[in-house]
Amino acid sequence: MLKQSLNRWWLFGSVALILLLAFFTREVLTAHSFVYSIDIWFENLLLSIRTPFLLIIFSWITFFGSTFVALILAGLVSVAILFFKINKSYLLGLAVMFIGAIASDYLIKIIIGRARPGGLIPSIAESSFSFPSGHSVMAMALYGFIALILCELYPKKTKMLVTIAIIVILVIGFSRLYLGVHFSSDVIAGYILGGLWLLTGIAIKNRFQSDNRFSNYSIR
Repeated sequence: MLKQSLNRWWLFGSVALILLLAFFTREVLTAHSFVYSIDIWFENLLLSIRTPFLLIIFSWITFFGSTFVALILAGLVSVAILFFKINKSYLLGLAVMFIGAIASDYLIKIIIGRARPGGLIPSIAESSFSFPSGHSVMAMALYGFIALILCELYPKKTKMLVTIAIIVILVIGFSRLYLGVHFSSDVIAGYILGGLWLLTGIAIKNRFQSDNRFSNYSIR
């Protein structure tokens, strides 16, 4: 049921996400835009509730959205797919999603060249550009894809798995804001870009799942 729903809506979702990403990119490139005013307002709001204890907590949380952790998780998932003889189309979808997410995030950062927030003093050092948030991209794409695999392996636990995935994705994104290394629009754009690659990975998985080159392994 989940698979059929995703197959039906992936194209519509992709177009919608592309339009949203284009909107936020235009807003970021426009001086004194509405989105920028929201960014500054939210930055000041977080400054008022910043505490040393929460900085430590969110410093740990943000680590789970880093490229280093993402590489380890992607590797472990790939090994699990092969070891447990899960349909290899998941491996292809994961690879395309992962490489595409990292590459597109890097290219957009270079092209847009948005500086990191200056008002809220960051608690950790970041040398790359701000837009979009790479942690948010990877959280949405990777954790979303892992959730998909688990939901199809354990359909009776779909609600619980989706809830956990949503919480993890949102908390990682919020950690970037709380630590002062991103604007709110960076995180939203990261979710959008990650969502695009998540849908792409799902589409590839669905396309090749019944292919004989991949279907010699079963979902279980």
